[in-house]
Amino acid sequence: MFTHKTEICLTDEQRFNLMTVPTDRPVPVVIDCDAGNEIDDQFTIAWSLLRADRIDLQAIYAAPYTNAFFANQDGQPTRVAEAKDGMLRSYNEIQHVLSLLTPISPPPVFQGANNYLKDCSTPVTNPAVADLIERARKAPSTLHVVVIGAPTNIATALLLAPDIAQRIHILWLGGHSPDWPDTEEFNLMQDISASRVILDSEVALTWFPCMGVTNTMATSVPEMQYYLQNTSRIGDYLATLAPQFPWITFAARKVIWDIVTIGYLISPAWFSSEVIASPVLNDNLTWSRDDRRHPIRQIRYIERDRLFEDIFRRLIDADKTEK
Repeated sequence: MFTHKTEICLTDEQRFNLMTVPTDRPVPVVIDCDAGNEIDDQFTIAWSLLRADRIDLQAIYAAPYTNAFFANQDGQPTRVAEAKDGMLRSYNEIQHVLSLLTPISPPPVFQGANNYLKDCSTPVTNPAVADLIERARKAPSTLHVVVIGAPTNIATALLLAPDIAQRIHILWLGGHSPDWPDTEEFNLMQDISASRVILDSEVALTWFPCMGVTNTMATSVPEMQYYLQNTSRIGDYLATLAPQFPWITFAARKVIWDIVTIGYLISPAWFSSEVIASPVLNDNLTWSRDDRRHPIRQIRYIERDRLFEDIFRRLIDADKTEK
C-alpha cells in the first residue's frame, strides 16, 4: 500500500464549494481524454459542444494510452504499444471530431504527455499541462477538469503547481467501485502513479467508478445506428464508428462510460452520490479504506435514460444547432 500527498491544503468547506456545480449558468470546463482508443470520448466531446447552455468548453487535452495488452483479441483496433503514439492518435481524433461540428467554434486542443509517470513525484511536462496550470490560475470561478483517460496530465499539473487545487474540481472516471473485488480498470491501470496522485492529493474530486456504477451506461450498435445513422455529420460518424469495435458482439452491449462526467455537469440531479474518504490504492490493485483521509464525492447511481435521451437528441440535431 502506498500513498502520496502533494502540497495541497484545502479545508473541507473549500473542497465542497469547489465540488458544487452551479445550475444557473454555463460552467467552465476542460476535457482530458484518450479519444484515439475507443468511442465514448467522441460522444463526450460532441455533447459538451452541443450543450453550450451548460458547458463552456475551454480546452481539450490529449491523454496518452496504450492498448497492446489487448493483442490476443482478434480484430482489436490498432494496437498501441507506446504512450506517445496513443496521445498523438487521441490528438488527431479530437481534431477530427471537432471538424464534424463546425461552424461551432472549437476550443484549442493541446498535446499531452508522451510517457506515464515513473513515480508519484516526477512530473511529465507537456503543452496540455502548461495550459491547464495557466488556465486554472486565471480562472475567475471553479474550473471543472473532466478526466476520462489515464490521469497523467492532470497529476503532472498538480505536482508542478499544487496551488491550482484552489481553483479546480476534478471529475475522474477511473477504477471500480469500492464494493468491487478489484480495481483493475483501464484508465487507472495505465498510470498507477498518476492515479495515486489524484486520489492522495486532497484536490476537490468527484469520482465516477466504472464497474458497479458507470457500467450502467450501456447501449448497443443497433441502438446507436437506429438513432444516429444518416442524421447529422457527427451522428452519422459515431453510428459508422461503433461497429468497428469487435468486442461489441452479437447481443452484446457497449458501455459509453465517459459521458457521465459531462452529464453530471449538465444536470447533477440525474445522479446520486455520497461523500466518502478518498480510497487508498493498494499495490495489488484493490482498495483500502481509511476514514481519516480527506473527503471526495463518489457517484453511486445514474439516471441512465436521462443522459441518453439528451445526448441522442443533441447528436441528431447537431447540424441544425450549427445553423
